[in-house]
Amino acid sequence: MTTVQQLLALKDERLHTTTADCQVGAAVANMAQLEIHSLLVMQGEEVAGIFTDRDYVHKIVVPGLDATQLTVGDVMTREVVFIEPQATLRACVTLMNEGKFRHLPVREDGKIIGMISMTDIMRAMVNGADGDIEIYV
Repeated sequence: MTTVQQLLALKDERLHTTTADCQVGAAVANMAQLEIHSLLVMQGEEVAGIFTDRDYVHKIVVPGLDATQLTVGDVMTREVVFIEPQATLRACVTLMNEGKFRHLPVREDGKIIGMISMTDIMRAMVNGADGDIEIYV
């Protein structure tokens, strides 16, 4: 069974972060340029939250707020769920399903070492990296 650590080893991208005082527009432009859907929001070495494209849509676009007047800290998700590198991809899917989110920061010994997305897990499944995850249609 594939672990989070094994999946992280296959990824060649670094962890992308921002700060709470970053303007929303700049964060969204950064995500678009990098073709990613989330940024960890850091305060020094600590995770303050996570900002995702869903945060942008649900907290700014839908209510009709002016993104130019907001910072990432105004709309980020503050309750971040983490996963350990020894966890299985099945554990990732379970956490994501229960929490209704698509990104999990990976934390080892209190330090963030990467990010796993639902896309990463699906890619691993398609490539046969984890045959233990079953899909029910």
